[in-house]
Amino acid sequence: AMKWGQLGGAMRAAVSASPLAAAAAATTFIAPLALRSPSSAEAFFARKPMSSNASEARIPLQGLSVKMFQYEICPFCNKIKTVMDYCKVPYDTVEVNPLSKAQLSFTKELPEDHVAHKYKKVPLTMVGEELVADSPVILDKLLQLVAADASGNKDLEMLCKSANDDEVKKWVVFADKELAVLLFPNLTRTFAESYEAFGYVHDVPGFSFVDKMANQWMGATAMWLAQGKIKKKYNITDERKALHECIGRWTSAIGSKDFLGGSSPNLADLCVFGTLRSLEGFATHREILAQTDVGPWYERMGKAVGPRNGARSSRT
Repeated sequence: AMKWGQLGGAMRAAVSASPLAAAAAATTFIAPLALRSPSSAEAFFARKPMSSNASEARIPLQGLSVKMFQYEICPFCNKIKTVMDYCKVPYDTVEVNPLSKAQLSFTKELPEDHVAHKYKKVPLTMVGEELVADSPVILDKLLQLVAADASGNKDLEMLCKSANDDEVKKWVVFADKELAVLLFPNLTRTFAESYEAFGYVHDVPGFSFVDKMANQWMGATAMWLAQGKIKKKYNITDERKALHECIGRWTSAIGSKDFLGGSSPNLADLCVFGTLRSLEGFATHREILAQTDVGPWYERMGKAVGPRNGARSSRT
């Protein structure tokens, strides 16, 4: 049997000559072999939607509902979900088709001066009746609402207060600008890893069989081929080494404390944890837990954040 490394070399050469033909060949000849192995996203979307009854949430978010358009493996989406999970805010997720983006087609009907007019990125979040785009803006919006209801809850009061701390702000930016940008090249080092990353599409209830096959094979191929461009853009030579070093800077900042925030997580803890949580179930995630010092903090964060609080968004 052809090894993944040999397959990768053959596919890269084939796609350079004819991307469309290579994608078709992959679907026809390789899919039957790969589909014999279970997806690493074995329980994606397996949970029943949680109740959206505000009284069941620790913080009711002033009674507003939250619906987020997402990619399940998007680090920026997982960052936002982690903050809502920690605050026990119920939310719904809508999985966006990475190829067609059909679930975002409604944005073209928005007024031209609306920030989300023709918006084709995720996360895109409906908070009550307000449509909010871009993860830092969404995060600010949610924290404003959480702060309005946090009186008497020490952990949430500390969380909201930490958002104004300059050191915390630095690490929140670190999660977006340094850590998150390293995840893509690490998930797509080989075609096998890229294929694994797109395995979640098979468990999205609203995707047809054609959607699932097209996204996993064409999406995985395209992202694997784009890895080199991403590395060049961010001046990355060895993506694994860069990821380990990046995580090392974070664990050094935590030091001997349980969290960067001390005895409880601050906003930076949540943002870094959410970014890394997007890797759960993948070989990259298992490796960094085993080969870096982030494991004990990550385990503490998992307990502090608690279970995923949104409908159709669990991977465990």
